[in-house]
Amino acid sequence: MSSRRCCENADPLTTQAQGGQASDTSVMRSNCGTFSILVDAHPTYLHNENQDSKPLDGRGGTAVEETGKAPRYLYYRLYTRDGSIKSINPIYVNDPFTSRTITRLITPPHTSMSVKDHLCKIEGFKPGTASTLFESLLSQVTLEESTRVSLKKNSGPGLSEDDPMALVVKLLGDEQRGPPTKPRSLPDSGPHSHVSAVYYRIYDKGGAIASKMSFDPDDEFLGRIDMLSVTPPHTVSSLGFRIANAEGIVKNKFQLFEDTDGDHLMNDDKYLSLLEQTYPGCAEDGPITVVCVEVMEETQVEPQMLEGKTEEDTTFSKLMEANTMWTPTDANLPVWLPTTKNEILHTDGVRTNAMYIGGPSAGSYVGYMAINSAGEMGFIAETMLAAVFLILGHARRMS
Repeated sequence: MSSRRCCENADPLTTQAQGGQASDTSVMRSNCGTFSILVDAHPTYLHNENQDSKPLDGRGGTAVEETGKAPRYLYYRLYTRDGSIKSINPIYVNDPFTSRTITRLITPPHTSMSVKDHLCKIEGFKPGTASTLFESLLSQVTLEESTRVSLKKNSGPGLSEDDPMALVVKLLGDEQRGPPTKPRSLPDSGPHSHVSAVYYRIYDKGGAIASKMSFDPDDEFLGRIDMLSVTPPHTVSSLGFRIANAEGIVKNKFQLFEDTDGDHLMNDDKYLSLLEQTYPGCAEDGPITVVCVEVMEETQVEPQMLEGKTEEDTTFSKLMEANTMWTPTDANLPVWLPTTKNEILHTDGVRTNAMYIGGPSAGSYVGYMAINSAGEMGFIAETMLAAVFLILGHARRMS
């Protein structure tokens, strides 16, 4: 593919990260005849093995001599649900996301729990921070806390920066991490043989939207994210959260399609082989499609339906009752709310529209955003309601 060809004399093109969150791959770009190239300017899944710089200990220490007594390192990357986050102990000047620790510093017995506790501590997270650990970026399931982790010299996970472990932390609000290590001279990770990215185009009901992750000055609608910035396991859902974070949109307000024709809706639970040669969105001329299926526009609400509330009151303080038990199809679950008959739901009272995709019920519906007793938010059509706005005990029945 043209996006993975290499040639010389390329000019640098860099995409900036924001707020310490996952950034798109920094790349070098040039034209070779009729072909364009992308050469990774910070580490991707394949790294250059021929580097002159001595490795650092990943904790702000000095270089380690390559001797027979060299310590065993555990390489890792940090993530939240929305994508990769920077390490406070980076080992390369041009890759703030990859780090490592010395395994003898991890408290025995070496279980998933002790590895998580150690990594959270050296990365400045508060004790007790909820987290999950993946054996590698390819892992589809997390390690149980009691699982023994082999940290022998030549065995076990995290042996190299090419195959790091992944720690996914659950941050509540704007949590502050501990201070980074003291500034020091870091080596460059060196040149890399290829770049792996996910390309996409984003649309609303009016057409294409300019991407915040655009990289081509001649095509502002084509976005790109580094596949290493997607949180394990690499499911459609994880990819959706990464794109939502990059584009500043709400994840449950769009759907992903495998191509720009929109014929193949992607299931949230589907696993994507993002570290293989081919996967959805692996080429510029074959991007996936992001369709915003629900735009929360503040429409005028009838005053008599607000029972004394002001139009500015958009909190979910109003109540309504579902008149049927109903579960949307998998394709519509990201937007539509499952209901139980006579279930009381909370709403903000703002009427809006949503599309239902596929089957005999396909079409646009008028309804409300609501929250059920399980705390799930989604759209519910007016036709599925027995009563709305049960305010101060007074129900207004649907006509």
